[in-house]
Amino acid sequence: MRGLLFALPAALALAACVEVDMTVEVLGEDEARLTGFMQMQRQMYDMSGGDDSFCAEEDGGTLVLSDTHARCEFDKTGTFAELMRPDAADDVPTEIQGELTYLDSNRVRALFPLSAMNDGMDEMIEDPQMMAMMRQMFDGMSISFSVQGREIESTTGTISDDGTRATILLGVDDLISDEGDQLDDFETIVRF
Repeated sequence: MRGLLFALPAALALAACVEVDMTVEVLGEDEARLTGFMQMQRQMYDMSGGDDSFCAEEDGGTLVLSDTHARCEFDKTGTFAELMRPDAADDVPTEIQGELTYLDSNRVRALFPLSAMNDGMDEMIEDPQMMAMMRQMFDGMSISFSVQGREIESTTGTISDDGTRATILLGVDDLISDEGDQLDDFETIVRF
């Protein structure tokens, strides 16, 4: 689960048709809580052999299986390093891992480098059959990231009405877009 959660979920979703809804709540200078879920079609989960790494209990995951989906619900509190750069993600390039950085005066920078996946999309964009297949597979799916705290100072996402949460929601057209529509990083400065 760790490599999937903390590496670029959008890129991994393309490979495994995974839907992600993740919230990082900043609690202090070096403490955060990660909650949410990721799910894939049950058929894909079974084809992968029902690998326990998709939702390991020691990582705060609870696996919920239905006839149609395998869903990993997670809730874990820890240091920034424990949550955003776990040992299991060592094989994931640093430039596509999320990061939390304490700035000053109870301010933290949260970064999810979505732009890192743009380069990997070029080959797929050039193949119309691949694009059509991916659009069909992703129909109705989304990937959502949120950063939460006492106050959002700035964000490249959308700020909630109460000013405590910043969110970015990626649908099929965001994930599989033409070359001119490249993804931007999701960056937020949040006060705790």
